[in-house]
Amino acid sequence: MRATYGIVAALSASFSPASAAACSKQGLLLVSSYPIGNTVGGVTTFKLGNKGLEQVGELSTICGTNPSWQTLVGEDQYYCINENWDTGNGTFTSAKINKDGTLAFLGNSSTPGGPVHIALYGEGGKRAITANFASSSINAFSLDDPAKPQSLENKAFPPRPDNKNIASRPHQAVVDPTGGFIVLPDLSVDVLHIFSVDQTSLALSELPVYTFENGTGPRHAAFFKSDSKTFLYVIAEKLNAIIGFDVSYGTNTLTLSQIFNIRTDGSNTVARPGSTGAEITISPDNKFLTVSTRNDTMVEYTLVDGKKIQSDALNTFSIDAGTGQLAHVQTAPAGGILPRHFSFNKDGSLVAVACGGGGADNNRVNVFQRDVATGKIGKAVGEALLATQVNHVIFKE
Repeated sequence: MRATYGIVAALSASFSPASAAACSKQGLLLVSSYPIGNTVGGVTTFKLGNKGLEQVGELSTICGTNPSWQTLVGEDQYYCINENWDTGNGTFTSAKINKDGTLAFLGNSSTPGGPVHIALYGEGGKRAITANFASSSINAFSLDDPAKPQSLENKAFPPRPDNKNIASRPHQAVVDPTGGFIVLPDLSVDVLHIFSVDQTSLALSELPVYTFENGTGPRHAAFFKSDSKTFLYVIAEKLNAIIGFDVSYGTNTLTLSQIFNIRTDGSNTVARPGSTGAEITISPDNKFLTVSTRNDTMVEYTLVDGKKIQSDALNTFSIDAGTGQLAHVQTAPAGGILPRHFSFNKDGSLVAVACGGGGADNNRVNVFQRDVATGKIGKAVGEALLATQVNHVIFKE
């Protein structure tokens, strides 16, 4: 893999002292990517400082050459998965992040084919669950010894009841605020799979699914907890919509009651044909919700070298803690096309975006300033162009 540094180097000339100071304390970003052509995918580490983004070391393939998701625990414990769509099983890998930002392999375990998401559950993250898109399944792992992840159980999901040709495609696992339930959006069969978690043994028990209308395409979800209420927000890939739910609990039950279904940009317009919802995340201060969309290309973005490109959007909403309703705050450029994933740093003052457009000039990782008080995303303070298809980015501070 090669990174194009003309863009990265150009940032230093455009920084203000304030933005440089903001970046200098932020540390590292880890970026995973799929292969393009003969260029293998892997994980690339960048340092974010007063010169923008600078690559640290070489591309790492300890996660495999099709890594799809990364999770950081504490200061240096790192987990990743290799989707490995075309060649059978995937891989769940444990590693340490060295002080220089490079990755040191600890151990791994096989997964069913096509893992695309990791969620940790149990006190201290003693268990992990992967959503396995290609094999229509989930897999639970013991992390009692983080260096030796052990597969515990696998659960395969059936195809859609009214059409056996439509296979299940779980795309995420999200743990509720109590730690007692796990919800898995199924992009293909239009359901949320729900499991309860035994708080002693951490065993999973399957509960009845929540069913959407055909063609909804639930992709990812995020829980919101206020003082007295819990809400769940689902981004629907096929509808390009955000669907909100009130969450209520009973004895070993989690019940969802829909409260709204809105466009990802908060408008009343019909979604552009081919546009899809991608990622959904609650801000670290628990006040805002941000989503990314793909194939909208509805905003223009100016690179630091002055070139103008079409960009998909990040839409931010404020959250009413009492009702769960959303109010649109801003539509901001993602800095490129197909923003599959984005993440906030710990205090929410920065957002990193993985734009995996797939073409030679479309695979970018961008870092933007963010106003914590208003939730609005500001100017870019880091930008890098990769030769592989960017799919995921996290901060290591």
